[in-house]
Amino acid sequence: MLENSENHSVNRMRPLIGITTSVNLRDYETQDQSVVMIPESYPKAVKEAGGIPLLITECVDANELLDILDGLIISGGRDINPRLYGEELHEKTTDIDDQQDEWEVSLIQGAIDRDMPLLCVCRGHQLLCAIRGGKLFQHLPTTKGFEKHGETDGKWSNHKIQLTSNSLIYDILGPEVIGNSGHHQGVFDAGDLDVVGRTADGLIEAVELASCRFLVSTQWHPEMCGQKEIFERLIEVSSE
Repeated sequence: MLENSENHSVNRMRPLIGITTSVNLRDYETQDQSVVMIPESYPKAVKEAGGIPLLITECVDANELLDILDGLIISGGRDINPRLYGEELHEKTTDIDDQQDEWEVSLIQGAIDRDMPLLCVCRGHQLLCAIRGGKLFQHLPTTKGFEKHGETDGKWSNHKIQLTSNSLIYDILGPEVIGNSGHHQGVFDAGDLDVVGRTADGLIEAVELASCRFLVSTQWHPEMCGQKEIFERLIEVSSE
């Protein structure tokens, strides 16, 4: 089976990019179905950048899946369990899924071990930071200094993010970008990752890992903000 996967990888002209999904209860044909979900903006951004998007959900072996991928996106979604960064559950941290956390942790660790191109977005950004020794603010609206960071509860706002020179994301997007905000949690400690982007209030909005050929992580959603350059670079590196 592995031999066939390798042959398919050689013959495929465009890189195959895995995109994580979330399982949620929704009315879909019948009430309260467990539905695998992802905003269309993720696969659309990959497709428009020249890649083949593959929507993925929990399976038995992360490494078996990673064997067939050329790149990986850990998408946004629900909160992560604060036990991953050594804290108790905050009253506002209400939507967690331990199985999803464990699955995506194994994907992130496997991708880094393989030096597979990796883009983490929103929840993915927070999860990456947590497992690399970082910590999160669990509810920004009640965190001193961040009360007005941005909209939450399904609403969105925009703000500027200053990017650090000599970083990969600076090379891709330049010194400043407009990012969107719809998150109630945020990173205040990135662990062993390189902090390369902050908002004016100081929240960590972008990190990288210099030892990887492509590891970019953003709190905002580049797929919603029209920042196609990030996806084009992901596809470029995944094609090498």
